[in-house]
Amino acid sequence: MKYLNIFLVFIPLSLFVEYYQVNESLTFICACLAIVPLAIIISNSTEQIAVYTGSKVGGLLNATMGNIPEFFIGLFAVQAGMYKLVLASMAGSIIGNLLLVLGVSTFLGGIVHSTQTFDKNVARSNFSLLCFAAISLIVPLAFKLTHSNSDKLEQGLTVLSFAIALILLIIYILGLTFSLIAQKNLFLEHDTAGNGKEAKWPLHYAIAVLALASFFVAMESELLISKVEVAVRELKLPELFIGIILVPILGNGAEYTTAVLMAIHNKIDISVEIAVGSSMQIAMFVAPILVLFSFALGNPLIYVYEPFEVIALLTAILLSLYVFQDGKTYWLEGALLTFTYIIFCVAFFFQ
Repeated sequence: MKYLNIFLVFIPLSLFVEYYQVNESLTFICACLAIVPLAIIISNSTEQIAVYTGSKVGGLLNATMGNIPEFFIGLFAVQAGMYKLVLASMAGSIIGNLLLVLGVSTFLGGIVHSTQTFDKNVARSNFSLLCFAAISLIVPLAFKLTHSNSDKLEQGLTVLSFAIALILLIIYILGLTFSLIAQKNLFLEHDTAGNGKEAKWPLHYAIAVLALASFFVAMESELLISKVEVAVRELKLPELFIGIILVPILGNGAEYTTAVLMAIHNKIDISVEIAVGSSMQIAMFVAPILVLFSFALGNPLIYVYEPFEVIALLTAILLSLYVFQDGKTYWLEGALLTFTYIIFCVAFFFQ
């Protein structure tokens, strides 16, 4: 993935275009492209730090820092009051991980190795948390639809959003505690988190690179969010499509590539851990933090997805759970997941 480092040129280019106000659409495009290599650098630096911290802490660090681009994009979108984009990007990350990443990984891995096997107990642990996250999507929507004429609808949804965000965060912390104490693999405890590897970078250098890359991701995320309305108007990109499809692909490029390569090398268990673990992090850590942050700003984010978004999320969770419940995969299942993702892409573009 080193060839993608050439995209780093878009960092100064985005600043130049923005400073001299050359073209706002061009600023949006440059900011999008600049995030891609930065996400890869963040992934590489966290893997180097993981060598020093050990598998447990390293795995958690790798999973958490892998979602830094989406976190910063969501953070600035919350500040800008673009709550539709925030919810869309969270949903898109989960859908992309469970359908696109697992689909392509399983398809290509199956083409090369016919049938691939993995420890189904590992996948089940993360999927159980994702199923709980699915409940948190259904309850607010059901409340909204069944209390549409109630004068306490807004108040009820506000309180419900805060309660769900807090509970999701508590469950996440409990899951983390369970993982560290019971030695269960809930947080990407695999070779890409540093197991069996020698560090190529000194620890202080890896930390410095991680901090610098995170700084530039934050800067480019702010630029991207500031130009979303321009992209919608001039580039004819629907805001929902930007959140559901574009933002997750930009922010998760490194994870996506790693998962596919691991499957090709007959390590489908690592691909499953990357995709499912990252989805769990988004649903139970990043999303709740953003909701609570909006309450701290005094402008609560109502944690209610549109019906079609909920359908897409539930489809992704249930379909991937069905495919991976037996501990083995083959290429046809990967094709099934991938084409389901493509169908949703088309639908979201025209919604």
